[in-house]
Amino acid sequence: MEKLPARFRQPIVGLCIMIVMITCLPAILVSQNIPEGAPFWPAWQNALGQVAPFAIPLAVASALVFNLAANTFIEKV
Repeated sequence: MEKLPARFRQPIVGLCIMIVMITCLPAILVSQNIPEGAPFWPAWQNALGQVAPFAIPLAVASALVFNLAANTFIEKV
């Protein structure tokens, strides 16, 4: 199997990291703060519903800004 070129590999790795962070960080916070005997999944879905609308546009905007900065300043050196 042939490896993907670096221009595809880096965005895929970044996307996978962001998916893991957006889904797992609310789960960690819920597991630390959930009351004894309360169901985990509804609390996690609620936390994910509160985090995702802000995290996803922030991730996309920061990726675009960092990509623009890298293409503008780093690749010309």
